[in-house]
Amino acid sequence: MEHRPKLLAPAGNWDALVAAVQNGADAVYLGAQSFNARQSADNFDAGGLARAVEYAHVRDVRVYVVVNVVIADTEFEEAVRLLELLYRLGVDGVIVQDLGLAGVARELLPGLPLHASTQMTVHNVEGVSYLKKLGFKRVVPARELTLEEIGLLKSAGGLEVETFIHGALCFSYSGQCLMSSLIGGRSGNRGRCAQPCRLPYALVGEGGKPVETDVAGAYLLSPRDLNLSAHLPDLINAGVDAFKIEGRLRRAEYVAVVVSVYRKLLDRALAGEYFVSDDEQRTLAQAFNRGFTTGHLFGQAGRALMNYNQSNNRGVPIGRVKQYLPAKRRVEVALDGYLAEGDIVDFWVKVGGRIAVTVGDLRVNGKKAASGEAGQVASFPAQGRIRAGDRAFKVLDAEMVRRARETFSSTREQRRIPLVFSLRVREGEPVALEVRDRAGRTVRVQGTVLAAPALTRPLTPEVVAGQMERLGNTPFVADEIRSDIEGEVMVPLGELNTVRRDALARLEEQRVGEWVPDAAAVREANARLEEWLGRRKRRRAAGTPAGKPRLVVTTGDLDGVRAAVNGGADLVYFPGDSLGRAAIPRREEILEAAAFCRERGAALYFWFPRIVRAPEFAKWEALFSAVSGDVSGVMVTNLGLLEHFSGRGLKVVADFPLNIFNSETVTLLARSGVERVTLSPEMTIDQVRALSPEGGIELETLMQGAVPMMVTEHCVLGSLLDGGEGRCQGACRAGRRFYLRDRKDELFPVGTDASCRMHIFNPKDLCLVEQVPALLEAGITCLRIEGRIKDAAYIRTATKIYRGVLDRATRLNNVAAADAKERLRLLSPAGITTGHYFRGVL
Repeated sequence: MEHRPKLLAPAGNWDALVAAVQNGADAVYLGAQSFNARQSADNFDAGGLARAVEYAHVRDVRVYVVVNVVIADTEFEEAVRLLELLYRLGVDGVIVQDLGLAGVARELLPGLPLHASTQMTVHNVEGVSYLKKLGFKRVVPARELTLEEIGLLKSAGGLEVETFIHGALCFSYSGQCLMSSLIGGRSGNRGRCAQPCRLPYALVGEGGKPVETDVAGAYLLSPRDLNLSAHLPDLINAGVDAFKIEGRLRRAEYVAVVVSVYRKLLDRALAGEYFVSDDEQRTLAQAFNRGFTTGHLFGQAGRALMNYNQSNNRGVPIGRVKQYLPAKRRVEVALDGYLAEGDIVDFWVKVGGRIAVTVGDLRVNGKKAASGEAGQVASFPAQGRIRAGDRAFKVLDAEMVRRARETFSSTREQRRIPLVFSLRVREGEPVALEVRDRAGRTVRVQGTVLAAPALTRPLTPEVVAGQMERLGNTPFVADEIRSDIEGEVMVPLGELNTVRRDALARLEEQRVGEWVPDAAAVREANARLEEWLGRRKRRRAAGTPAGKPRLVVTTGDLDGVRAAVNGGADLVYFPGDSLGRAAIPRREEILEAAAFCRERGAALYFWFPRIVRAPEFAKWEALFSAVSGDVSGVMVTNLGLLEHFSGRGLKVVADFPLNIFNSETVTLLARSGVERVTLSPEMTIDQVRALSPEGGIELETLMQGAVPMMVTEHCVLGSLLDGGEGRCQGACRAGRRFYLRDRKDELFPVGTDASCRMHIFNPKDLCLVEQVPALLEAGITCLRIEGRIKDAAYIRTATKIYRGVLDRATRLNNVAAADAKERLRLLSPAGITTGHYFRGVL
């Protein structure tokens, strides 16, 4: 097969790196100590990174370093210096999320390959095209894409495509989740996600009344783990360039097991004789699973995507409890599979959830034994409320862990690189050795001892082979040994060992060095870096130009447009995600909204949904084209829309889903033709003050309303209320309101859009009315009310209050601000919050 995708494995620490390499990974991805989306992993310091790159490159394994978080202005220089270090080390690419960092990297370090993280939420061909123009080499698209869409991205996008094939799934579109951030200040966009989606929730209606469903579990936002082992040939045929295993927080043993299985599967697929054995599937399940799913690869998976019953490792079924003997504190299990001492078993008990037991003092069919098999009865000590009939799951296989550990803890290399040794020996001359690998890399060395006439035992090819094959713990193996010996001569065996060691050391240097930029390239990069630092310093000194403040309102219906304008809004963004609709808005509705705004001196911007995938792009573009002459501009929400509307002479506003977090991102967007940006709601006022972008671009921020926390392809409403038939009953279209209730009885509003995506909102409304003067002083020119799930009465009242505040912002006193805040509080029964204005995110 001509197309040969690479197997990419996670490396959260050194042991995991070795495990990945020794078990067959073609490439690894890992993080530095900062600026990566798995900050709780061990990660690698500067010395560790250098060691990792050398170790991998000697073994023909590529190294990609993740810098996949958004970067604050105060951190930007440190982040750029990290990229410069990675460039000098010769890494094979960096995986980035931050648009501004990508733009600076391409300017300062053109030789450093850029890969777009899945945190960039790339989900259409146009988004790939934008990244290609920006200088990216590879894209990791949103995990929600289907096989057909992945193939389209590859064939039409012009970049390498990397897809996840195994491991944990995010419930939300990656890069679009603020849930952990808004609940506890730990941002997924900053590598600190607390995984609130793995906690229990209940679906409720108005007043918190439980909604009846046939689903017993409480983990409504917890997906199963991805497992595409059965579909590698499909992905190969779609043109995927790299198969990615998730798991930088997983143990090295997990990495070893999963990589070894997928190495076999990928080799089998490339050989054209594909199958996945039952044993391989069991091995993947035993390593870790929450239940498996093919994710979104073949479209909406419904309930098959989710594990409603638990959010942690399920293990593999091992049997059922035959009886529990309280007096002996032993349990008897009728085995369905292999069980051995040292294994860990979870009992799913009827009362109390799960009881974990490490198997010891094992008896099988009444006799002492080290292991038992299916059909036998195993007995071992256990405590807890275990009853007959309870299910038992093996969550750790001690023997599998032991074998996996050997692959990375032993000094013996599991992965060997074949070499050809050619030795030339002539009397009176030093030994000459040439060593060549399969890629054609060649080194030649000479010894220091002259070959002499043999008195007793002349040198033979067999003796030479014996010395050349002594490769010990090196990553090399002698594939062929050629001896050119003239006459009967002798050379000390120590001399043969010396030239062999010298040749291998030089070959390792060559294999590592070919990825490292030369000194001239490094000097040029440093010069560009210093020039950029000076330019950045001058820009900070100049500050951000202020403009006339304007009031902005977002809404998804015509009543909301009227309410906003009547309340005093200068700008209206409409229709956006159009929550609650069965179809996208009609042309006549947009035209009526535009006319209403125009007649009253307000501007209407066509606001696109956050997610516009290939099947929807043409519909939304057709709608916009039909009304483009009547709207004032366009609000873009993803990279594909940014690419589509750049350079068309339109007024373009970039929305906060683009994660606009620093001056460099604002500057890049300005260069892309954007006139105004909505800053990330994760920014603090101090971070806003620190902005100093080029281009005179306007800054907008959210200040009031329900902030969206997630957008998801999976709809909890459609899944839970379909009666198990897999057909959505359209409950969200019946005018009912739904919420997710958490353990603290907070009610998270839920809405669905015309494409049946689910949107989850913060229970507490953002309210920054007291901070309006400070925001204006910091350079904000547009203050935005989020009204997408609010009714017309809320929008009208909130807009009037902010209109009054904004009109007298320069003379707003504390009493007036506090009064406005209290009136806004009355609109929000669940409470109000200042969001990240003061506290920021980790």
